[in-house]
Amino acid sequence: MPNTPAFTDKARHFLDFLLLDNPEIEHRIENGIEENRKGWGRIELADAQGDPVPAAEVSLKQLGHEFHFGCNAFLLDQLPEAEKNARYRELFSDLFNHAVVPFYWSDLEPEEGQLRFNRDSRPIYRRPPPDLVLDFCDEHGITPKGHPLLWHLFRPTWLSTDEREMRRKIDRRFSQIAERYADRIPIWDVCNEAQTLTVNNPCTQVPEDHVEYAFELAAKYFPNCVRTYNDDRIWYRYSRTYTPVYLLMRYLIERGYKVDALGLQYHMFNATQPFANQYLDPVNLFDCFDLYARLGIPINISEISIISSRDLGDGDAFQEIVAEKLYRLWFSQAALNGIVWWNLVDNTAAYAPLGDETHGENQYRAGLVNYDMTPKPAYRALRRLIKNEWQTHPSLPYSSGAPNQFRAFYGDYAVTVKTAKGQSKHRIKLSRNALNHFRLTV
Repeated sequence: MPNTPAFTDKARHFLDFLLLDNPEIEHRIENGIEENRKGWGRIELADAQGDPVPAAEVSLKQLGHEFHFGCNAFLLDQLPEAEKNARYRELFSDLFNHAVVPFYWSDLEPEEGQLRFNRDSRPIYRRPPPDLVLDFCDEHGITPKGHPLLWHLFRPTWLSTDEREMRRKIDRRFSQIAERYADRIPIWDVCNEAQTLTVNNPCTQVPEDHVEYAFELAAKYFPNCVRTYNDDRIWYRYSRTYTPVYLLMRYLIERGYKVDALGLQYHMFNATQPFANQYLDPVNLFDCFDLYARLGIPINISEISIISSRDLGDGDAFQEIVAEKLYRLWFSQAALNGIVWWNLVDNTAAYAPLGDETHGENQYRAGLVNYDMTPKPAYRALRRLIKNEWQTHPSLPYSSGAPNQFRAFYGDYAVTVKTAKGQSKHRIKLSRNALNHFRLTV
């Protein structure tokens, strides 16, 4: 427990769950990062005639991670000042290699047939047009994910409640989006939060089998994409094989629905704070991830809101501690392949006016960047992890016939080879699911 009087009792209560001394957990995190995020590569060199190169100096520089470190891009060019928009682009692309593109139905098609795909579409707050976000991703080598194809919320007002008509319009939506983006966006949240229900948030205005229907359509229209089911707050309520999200995934997979990945949200909102003893307890988190790993599909932490609200005392310090601890834990998990922060900038979250700190999700101060676009301590902590601690730049004295192996974090590398005849440069990808035997011509 950090010994600082700047934390309130509320903050200390939360940190008691997360920072409990447990050498076994710390050992598992440290070893998990080493074993699950690094691998061996082998270099083989030949000259232009295909003859072996007898000796060389080989150096590698890591350019990026295979693991997805992401954020939603909902504020892209959404701020009133050009300087802030430029800074948003800079801060986003410097830290993240993965971006969530908004496809909320009510905002993508506010009037039936009027699809907001183009860059010059009518502005809607927190809903930049997909084409704008994808151009940004292309510019910076960022992998996009579409979110969501179907959700019982953000339902357009013009959509009929007649079951047959709904199904026809849902099919049309999937078809239209796929025609334009299936070859450009490799990952999709096919269905969202089917089990996260309240009195005011029922699944009664979509087809009863809307999850199954969504995955049927996704298999038809997005056959070459990663198709994800995304769920919210009940995933960490661990009950062994009776855990609700696990049961839903088993139901879908065993009946042949093509679910390629599972997204698990992590929002520290008022409604979830009573369950902090579950989602801040590393032992419980490990139990959950071990359970979901049995599904045999990748997992990602799909929406993260770690608070820095005023009622924590030094909320920025609290957020930094929690973010760094959890990112280490998540990054160590074999089944995980991505972590997605939700809102990058404070006072730009959902259900509140831009710049208003007191309403909606803005009250939680769950961004990594202040509204004046200065990075918060948590941003700097994550950057230290992603850009420094979790980076490898190996080198080896190459000799024909030797193993010529290197160990490094999975990701993209620039390779420089120096021989007696000169220098050459190459690009390789060290991947968790590949042989990683690189034959380079120098």
